[in-house]
Amino acid sequence: MKKLVLVFALFFSFNLLAQPGTVCWREISAGKNFSMAIRNDGTLWAWGLNGNLLGLNGNTANQNVPIQVGTANDWVEVSAGTNHTLAIKTNGTLWAWGDGQFGALGNGLFNSATWTVTQVGTATDWIHVSAGNRFSIALKNNGTLWSWGLNTVGQLGQNNLTNLNVPTQVGTSTNWSAIDAGEQHALALDAGGFLYAWGDNTAGQFGNATNTSALVPVPSTTSTWGNISAGFDHSLLLDPAGNMFAMGGNSNGQLGDGSNTPSNVPLLVGISSTGVVGQYIAISAGNNFSLAIRNDNTLHSTGMNSQGQLGLSNNTNVNVFTIVGLLNTWQKISAGDVHALALEVTADLWSTGRNLEGQMGIANFINSNFLQQVGCTPSTVGLFESSSIELELLVYPNPATNKITVEFNIEKIENVRCTLTNLQGQILEATEIVSNGNTNQLEFKVNEYASGIYFLNLQINGQNWTKRFEKQ
Repeated sequence: MKKLVLVFALFFSFNLLAQPGTVCWREISAGKNFSMAIRNDGTLWAWGLNGNLLGLNGNTANQNVPIQVGTANDWVEVSAGTNHTLAIKTNGTLWAWGDGQFGALGNGLFNSATWTVTQVGTATDWIHVSAGNRFSIALKNNGTLWSWGLNTVGQLGQNNLTNLNVPTQVGTSTNWSAIDAGEQHALALDAGGFLYAWGDNTAGQFGNATNTSALVPVPSTTSTWGNISAGFDHSLLLDPAGNMFAMGGNSNGQLGDGSNTPSNVPLLVGISSTGVVGQYIAISAGNNFSLAIRNDNTLHSTGMNSQGQLGLSNNTNVNVFTIVGLLNTWQKISAGDVHALALEVTADLWSTGRNLEGQMGIANFINSNFLQQVGCTPSTVGLFESSSIELELLVYPNPATNKITVEFNIEKIENVRCTLTNLQGQILEATEIVSNGNTNQLEFKVNEYASGIYFLNLQINGQNWTKRFEKQ
């Protein structure tokens, strides 16, 4: 392994929209063409397609940067659906906004909509919510399961096809522990980790070896599971050991098994090109694409990539889980309709894919097929806390021919570790520098590399950052 050639130079001041290193984001959720997130200070933020979707109380314009929703700072969970959002506060109250045409807002009305964040009933014992395509499911702290909204194929699990406009308990069980709502089907785990599914199963997304839909939760496998995710017509599962399985539609390679053939039984996926089975810590099924984080904190994607939602710097579908450039800094993911969100362990948020409505949150309306950082401006409640180092990085020229320069805005760098990787995540060069005093600029020679996309991964004073650049 070769050493990176480093040249130290003078510092030049600059400003960027994003603030790498700030302790900013905590929870993320990608809806159809909009995004929701909760900050570490408990405030709620929204961006993308609006109308009544973002909860901005009369502001109906599309937003291409995160906008704070109200002033409350006690949000703990948020779920963005096709055209409505659900959220829970620390006091256990449930809130909803957006389009409630089929009762998905749970406000007792059909054909309603609101741009105001509105409480659903008066209960204070909600613990989990999931917004699907015009329907909602939720759990209470007593282990009961509830649903409301559109019910054309039984996605409410109520043993009928009747739409509901208020939360209604599903069966009588008090043993539910996890839920996820997809396009027209839903998944749930009981306290023992056994999987149940209901709604549409025409693509085999239940994984029960049939393609028969169900009006009530039906047992899907005899195995136990640790994590679930319901997409458009496919589902992802993690077993307790972190092995990943997929089932359902596969027309765009969203199962990641190397084929485009659907499956109505869970398939073991996430196998490397050398045949090694990987263990995973997070999964998210979107509209014909899938995201996953391995236990080494690398990000992987597969499936439809028509608008760059896989983050692979191209718009080509793939049918195996492929590493998304960055090495080992990811902790949470959310796959939407044609865009994706990914959260680093540093609490930095990134997005990729469709951006014509601003759903990437990067201050423009231009699609991107690689991850770009979402900015982090202070909240209005004054509780935003940043880390002791608010590091800003600038990489230029980009594209580069002979060398790239990295500038940063803090005066003293104690330790710098640098790795250069290609699109497949392969480390090409690495170096480590200790006690560099007042170094504020680094130069990296890249003239010997072939034209293409590369990632410069920097660990500076114990914090991780990644910058994408193109070699001409």
